[in-house]
Amino acid sequence: LGARILNEANDLKRTRQALAQELGVSQELVDSVIDGAASVTDSQALMRLMVETYPISLSDLWLERDDSDAGVIIMRAESSQRTARVFERKDGNGELMPYYEYRDTAMSRLGPFKPEWIKELRTVDDADPENPEVAYNNGHLMHQQTFFVGEVNFYWSSGGKNYCAEMNTGDSNYISPFVPHSFASRNPEALGLIIAVTFGGEVRRALGDFSRIGADAANELASDLRDADIAYQARLMRYLAADSMVSADLLERLVSQGLNGTRAAELADGVCPASFEENCIVSEALGIRPEDLMITPLFGGGEVVVRRADEGSDRLWPCGDAADCRLTELARTKHMPALKGFMVEVMGNSPDAPSFRHHLYEYIYNYGREPVAFYWDDGRETQLQPGDSVCVFPMVGHRFGRPSRSGHGNLCIVRVPGPINDASINEYATFDLVGRQRVSAENKQWF
Repeated sequence: LGARILNEANDLKRTRQALAQELGVSQELVDSVIDGAASVTDSQALMRLMVETYPISLSDLWLERDDSDAGVIIMRAESSQRTARVFERKDGNGELMPYYEYRDTAMSRLGPFKPEWIKELRTVDDADPENPEVAYNNGHLMHQQTFFVGEVNFYWSSGGKNYCAEMNTGDSNYISPFVPHSFASRNPEALGLIIAVTFGGEVRRALGDFSRIGADAANELASDLRDADIAYQARLMRYLAADSMVSADLLERLVSQGLNGTRAAELADGVCPASFEENCIVSEALGIRPEDLMITPLFGGGEVVVRRADEGSDRLWPCGDAADCRLTELARTKHMPALKGFMVEVMGNSPDAPSFRHHLYEYIYNYGREPVAFYWDDGRETQLQPGDSVCVFPMVGHRFGRPSRSGHGNLCIVRVPGPINDASINEYATFDLVGRQRVSAENKQWF
């Protein structure tokens, strides 16, 4: 907290002495807070004074307490079961009847996901997306990766039409925000369940600013990736507006770079696709990267991706004869490239096997019938029993193993990006090599 306060004081061009004087507190208190020697209560009091005095947000100062055990949070099946609650939805007769049983699973206040265990209490005997027993929700802001256990129907609505897919254990999907959807069991003797990993993306993190500009302005900025030409034009216009330029200004620059006047006019208006070479010329004229103007269209139906268990690419980890795990990829989308889900079969237990270690938040659920050994932080270990779940923080090394006298284990793993994502990592990569360690904890007055 002290480092965060010092960082904000630097941005405000305030010394420790200036903070004490302007906030009306003692120099000893300011020094104690910035040096990390004060209580959390005193640090919070100083933060409140700063927020009341300066044009800054409390979120710029506050740092949530780490709620993990060396980067890992484990929720046992028994604890998950104690959170059970049943929600009702209307049936075909319009009466409220039990629909889902929800249970919490492992999550962190610091993480981007809210994974839940959901049992489908409503049963159906067909795959009709118009079945009156099926109650669609209204869609939600969160992205969702769903892993299926048992016989479950997945329903969704897109483009004014309803769809249904019959899913089984190991199948998965991806659902983009605000797509109405639902689930129902097909076997009344063995109700199916899903592991629904919902997570926030960049829009969720920018929600405050989206709320302030309103939907019309947001639509103007974003356009629609379902029409690549219109989306490209909107992106080009966005960069022009940011630079206080109009198409005529860009046209002049493109002509000065040697482009034919007619073609330059077309490119300046963004009315036709640009070749790679032309894209490089336009981006140079705007002082941006070529990739900033590249569009990946959202093709029809791309809001929802369904993948069967036998359709996912599978591979051994580590590769070779002594593999501990078989990884089968879950549903993926190019528009959420850091979403990495796997169905994992745990087959061995090699102490020298390399750890999984990456920049994403990871969720783990033991959906099988066998325990799985879990190792992390170069020495910590436990067993994940059926129904146990885990949250693993970025860059925490971990691996899995099959306990002796146990069969092969079965895990669902979903990895999603947090604030440490491609954009923030690429920005960090440009920082001065000597000074950039201060990003983790500011320790100097810089002016």
